[in-house]
Amino acid sequence: MLYVSQPTLSKFISSMENKLGVKFFEKINGKFVPTPYGKAYIEYGQKILQLESELKNSINDISNLRKGTLSLAITPTRDLYILPLILPEFRKVYPNFNIDILEESIDKIESSILENKSKIGIYIADEQNKHLHYEILDEEEVVICVCKDFKYIEFAEKKDGFKFPWIDLKLLKDETFFISNPNTAKLGKLSKLYFSECNIEPKTVVIKNMETRLRLASIGEGIAFTYDIGEKFFKSFEKTPVFLSIGNVKRCNKFVVSSLKNVHLDKAHSDFIKITKELLGCYK
Repeated sequence: MLYVSQPTLSKFISSMENKLGVKFFEKINGKFVPTPYGKAYIEYGQKILQLESELKNSINDISNLRKGTLSLAITPTRDLYILPLILPEFRKVYPNFNIDILEESIDKIESSILENKSKIGIYIADEQNKHLHYEILDEEEVVICVCKDFKYIEFAEKKDGFKFPWIDLKLLKDETFFISNPNTAKLGKLSKLYFSECNIEPKTVVIKNMETRLRLASIGEGIAFTYDIGEKFFKSFEKTPVFLSIGNVKRCNKFVVSSLKNVHLDKAHSDFIKITKELLGCYK
């Protein structure tokens, strides 16, 4: 990872320890663990790297350079509608920029930002990391999608606080639901929570791709759990589906863009965030 051999690295660490008169690592259960001195050295080393990155960003801003790299981490579902919407507008301002995109899970996206491999991340934030700065792009309501001639639509009713006509999930206990993985995906976990609250155990089919779930629901093959982004951004349906609100309480997820806290973002990444917020705001 450091592009040096192990003996070279050991020699460097030993030299620094002798110079400062302290030990950076100690061996515990066969593993090298940082001492308090080592932790301090690592912390200040990371700060130096951050300062170097900020200096480069500031020089780029001052020089008004139009060449560089947009470093973005994003979850696979979100890139399906975010990137075709945002990138063309970004390209108008930064036509010569390279685009470096990491498609990963939320945990890996945040790790990438914390390790300074990606500058910004776009995803659903379950919990906020104290080392990251968050800006809310949107709030997404958990809803279901059904075909337009779904037999229970007549039982849906207007309910205060919900975006779409509301339906009682208990009525749908014998239907088939398309859900995301309840072990790894937030929406999959929420779908199981809704079933538990209603004390029902319907047949479920796990499908990772949101667009696939929505298209199957639109032709009457079952009911798809989704966020209200399905109604906003997914339009490639042979038959226009219907979206319904559910649950005893309205549940929303915060859709965010994150970056390292207290670290200067260059103009290109700041502009990308600005463009994203402006364009998503048009869909509210």
